[in-house]
Amino acid sequence: MRARGLSVTALLLVACGGESGIEPQVAEVIVVPDQALIVGAGGGAQFSAFAHDAAGKTITASADWSVGTSGVAEISDHGFATGRANGVTTVTATIGGVSGTAQLEVYVPRVITNYEPGQHYYGRRDYVEYIPGELPVILSSAHGGLLAPEEIPDRGYGVLRNDLNSLELTLAMRQALIDLTGQAPHVILSHLHRSKLDANREIEEAAQDSPYAELAWEEFQEWVAVARSIVSGDFEKGLYFDIHGHGHDIERLELGYLLTSDELNRPDINLNSLETVASTSIRELGRTSPIPFSELLRGPTSLGGLFQAEDIPSVPSPAAPGPGDDPYFRGGYNTRRHGSLDDAEVIDGIQIEHHYRGVRDSEENRAEYAARAARVIRAFMLEHYGFFETGRRAAEKTLSGRAVSNQVK
Repeated sequence: MRARGLSVTALLLVACGGESGIEPQVAEVIVVPDQALIVGAGGGAQFSAFAHDAAGKTITASADWSVGTSGVAEISDHGFATGRANGVTTVTATIGGVSGTAQLEVYVPRVITNYEPGQHYYGRRDYVEYIPGELPVILSSAHGGLLAPEEIPDRGYGVLRNDLNSLELTLAMRQALIDLTGQAPHVILSHLHRSKLDANREIEEAAQDSPYAELAWEEFQEWVAVARSIVSGDFEKGLYFDIHGHGHDIERLELGYLLTSDELNRPDINLNSLETVASTSIRELGRTSPIPFSELLRGPTSLGGLFQAEDIPSVPSPAAPGPGDDPYFRGGYNTRRHGSLDDAEVIDGIQIEHHYRGVRDSEENRAEYAARAARVIRAFMLEHYGFFETGRRAAEKTLSGRAVSNQVK
């Protein structure tokens, strides 16, 4: 568990006091960082204090440190705070009779020993949600949240616009799978607006130094990992779908396997190479399937082929083997991290980018699309994995024996 917050080395710079020999007077004390988050009892955060005189020059002096609530945290003589229990307190540094303060929060996640299907589990301040399921399918929504808390600054770079209604679409797909099979997929949702967190990017771009956004990012990624662990333990294989929405002119699904447009535009013989298979997020399926890899990507029983049979255009598919020169999303951070790109990974991953009109634009259209998508996912699993819903675990049975904490490790 790493501490959250901007760790700054406790250093006070030397400033010249002039030739008069008069000791400079402290006018202000600044504590850095001004906000910090410690995750877990025993976690820590380093604070630094900087003293200035009335002219703004730095004064060399030692700070006396204290915390407002000792039950929440304690602090050393050098400004290192250690978390003790949930709560928010004030860190104070005093130099020359002048004090500066910062806010410190200690967040201790509860340890979850049993994830029960259908129950809703939330991270800090409900920014991230996990709904465990029974099916060997995982759905995640990274760009559909609406929460915009003031404690998280707006991201300064990257894409800030949401995938409109993609979170609602993900929940509609969950309900459609329940209606079809009587069992639910695993679902992970980021409720933060993309201007605050991009849960489909590396943490540096995703959270941009906000400790609160960093924790939400880690909760999101950890719960996808928990779902993958449960699926692989119960079924040995499974499918992860990262659900998104695109604004491209062509109204079709874009199915991302980490292959570029140029790679998908090539002939089947190129796609069937072992090198190509190994570079995708469905590497495990490609490695074990008896049919050519090009058929898995764009044949009649491919995901795109089955969507085509449901009158939902997509690429790649038999009707659109490659994107040509048109825009196409190949799959992002989550697909790379949580698919089967790496050796020994058994959960395959696919990013689905959805067009807006007729799919995401209304509750009725979301429900209609979700019903078709549920049939497609089930058919794809039965065709290529040989199983889907199963009687091995009843819908009401708790996922017992899995001591997993939502505390980031």
